[in-house]
Amino acid sequence: MAKNDKQEMIIDAALEVFREKGYANARMADIARRAGVSYGLVYHYFGSKEVLFDLIVETWWNDLYTMMEREKASNGHFREKLVNIIQFFLDTYVKRPNLISIFVSEVCRSSVYHTEEGLAKFLKFFSLCEDIMVEGQEQVLLRKDISPHHLTYIFYGAIETFISVMVLGREPLTKKRQERAASAILQVFMDGAKVQ
Repeated sequence: MAKNDKQEMIIDAALEVFREKGYANARMADIARRAGVSYGLVYHYFGSKEVLFDLIVETWWNDLYTMMEREKASNGHFREKLVNIIQFFLDTYVKRPNLISIFVSEVCRSSVYHTEEGLAKFLKFFSLCEDIMVEGQEQVLLRKDISPHHLTYIFYGAIETFISVMVLGREPLTKKRQERAASAILQVFMDGAKVQ
């Protein structure tokens, strides 16, 4: 097995353990056992639980930023950009439920990530989203009496609330339900924020 395959196997095991036990209660020994590798190998690749967790979270943020920057630069319709942002979260819930669970429980709701450095991660995402909201206002699709900052909070809040309920309830998300959810989030946001 190649080095990268073993690292991915350890990361997948860590995602499962962090989801089941929470970051504070997870141990490197639990992760090694779940991955079917030696305790020493986990330390060899990652050094500590903190390093492994930070790598997982950093990967999440980088993927999110990449998607947001792509949407910001896209010539696509404004509504399509919003749908793509919503779909990013819903697709992650379907394809990598352990990752989205950790994002909800260990990042969004953890005081550890409410440090200056942790908040900077959210602020970068919010800044990219605000730029997209400005685009909607310039196209006269969104109200200008609500700041792009607040539009971002409302939009992200709707997505995060939906995802949180799904994660906490461990609810399945079929393709049809995913489409309905994306449509509902978009419709509720646009109906409240559209130009009257």
